[in-house]
Amino acid sequence: MHRHRFDLLLVALAVFLLSVPLTHAFAHSLRVTNFVLAVFMVALLISAVFAVSQSRRTVIVALLLVAPSIVLRFLNLVMQSEGVLALEHLLECLFLGYVVCVLLKHVFEAERVSHNTICAALCTYLLLGLLWAMVYSAVDYVQPGSFRFPLLDENVEGAMRFSDTRAVFPIYFSFVTLTTLGYGDIVPVSASARMLATMEALMGQLYLAVLVARLVGMQVSQRMLDKKDRSS
Repeated sequence: MHRHRFDLLLVALAVFLLSVPLTHAFAHSLRVTNFVLAVFMVALLISAVFAVSQSRRTVIVALLLVAPSIVLRFLNLVMQSEGVLALEHLLECLFLGYVVCVLLKHVFEAERVSHNTICAALCTYLLLGLLWAMVYSAVDYVQPGSFRFPLLDENVEGAMRFSDTRAVFPIYFSFVTLTTLGYGDIVPVSASARMLATMEALMGQLYLAVLVARLVGMQVSQRMLDKKDRSS
């Protein structure tokens, strides 16, 4: 089971990312929607803890970071407090950042290209998009109006905040920026939002370039070693 920890995280990421637009489209009760998204998010966080459980130290650090955020997420279902939600986002950003670092270490320290290596690389890319979505949400809390929707007649206040059915907007903007598609239907207008969007776009391109170079180099090295072993 432990060797499939990246598979589990990849499935959890896919389920969460699919659940967000579905709850946005078919939401009838805000309270029910919040609860459903909270359950999927907690499942994702627990899967991430399992994914980084390669040593006792990484598990302890991951649990210390994720436990308060899980408590705050369910607490916010009852309190509906923006302060609690902002603190929850901060803790989840720290946790996801830690998970990304652990997965990157696994990918770039691997000696052979394996199923686990590919899954870890895919999980890292998806987690980066989710992490940046929460960063944009935090920016919108600190500086309301940092993002605008030019294709709408009126600006959607608080739409970039990672909560309830509105979570679809920061996730959408994050992945559009990460992949440098830049549709322009959501526009960063504050200086901090613009700089963060630039950083994410650069990170997305650099990650793919470095990752492909690393995987190709590992594959070539692996074939050369196998050929040498067969000839000896």
